[in-house]
Amino acid sequence: PAAVSPSRSARPVSVSPSSGFHSQRRRVTHSLQPSSRDGPDTLSGDMKHKSEKEVLQALNDRFAGYIDKVRNLEMHNRNLEAEAEALRQSQSGRSSVGERYDRELCVLRAELQHLTGDRARAAAEYEHLDDDIHHLHARLNEETRHREELQSAARAMQKYAEECRLARADLDKKLVVLEEEADFLRSNHEEEVAELLAQINDAQINFDTRDVGTADLTSALREIRAQLDNQATISATHAEQWFKGNSVSNQDAIRGTQEEILEYRRQLQSRSIELEMLRGTKESLERQRMENEDRHQEDLNSLKTINQLDHELKTTKWEMASQLRDYQELLNVKMALDIEIAAYRLLPPTPSVYGHHHYT
Repeated sequence: PAAVSPSRSARPVSVSPSSGFHSQRRRVTHSLQPSSRDGPDTLSGDMKHKSEKEVLQALNDRFAGYIDKVRNLEMHNRNLEAEAEALRQSQSGRSSVGERYDRELCVLRAELQHLTGDRARAAAEYEHLDDDIHHLHARLNEETRHREELQSAARAMQKYAEECRLARADLDKKLVVLEEEADFLRSNHEEEVAELLAQINDAQINFDTRDVGTADLTSALREIRAQLDNQATISATHAEQWFKGNSVSNQDAIRGTQEEILEYRRQLQSRSIELEMLRGTKESLERQRMENEDRHQEDLNSLKTINQLDHELKTTKWEMASQLRDYQELLNVKMALDIEIAAYRLLPPTPSVYGHHHYT
């Protein structure tokens, strides 16, 4: 091949980011144009230079395409890095939200366990209270029945006491009548004795001290009088003792009846107080039962809220997992693009047509 003069030798073509592809192309084209001062010997060299010019232009076009592709890939890489940074920030925010949800979930689970234990204790306490209420109902019914029996017994004792009072009044009346009759009999007996003595004194019988008959009559009358007095005294004593005995027995019976009535009244009052205490206990147990039911309903509402929060937390975790998968896919795409860009950057430099220059 013909030698190329130093004045017409091609300068090395360099493509820098600051200079455009078109300016380099113009320089290469200008350096390869033949001079008008060349002679006929250089025509074949000019033809060779034209073919080399076309090859160089094709190489420059190809290199410009690589540069445009690299710029597009770098721009896409920056966009992916921005998206990855946004996803990392979002992921960090979501991770903090997830940690906060985990902490809240742990707290809610602890509260759920505590509420479950409270619920079990409340259920056991409710069962015990229910048993106590049934026992108190049975005891209340028994005490009510016993109170009714005591009231009926008290009414019977009051009736018996009234009968005893009437019997005592009747006996008092009979005693008065008998005492009056005894007084009347005593006075009548005394009158009869006095009358007999008066008749004896008024008989004006001459007594002879030696007359034995008269002495016997006087002694007989005295004996009769003494017997009558003794009999009257004995009768009065017996009647008085009998009436006193009946009166004492009736008084003892009345006193015993009154004591029984007082005892029944004390028992009735004690049962009434105990019944009021049982009613108060029943009302207190009813209030406790209602409070336990209210707490049980609140525990159920809290459990529903906890289940709802747990469901929302699971949904959030599923969404976070889906976003993490999307983020992983984007990272995989970015890594593939980084690998491709690195492969383009590691391409060997294209040798120049002159053998000792290359494009960079």
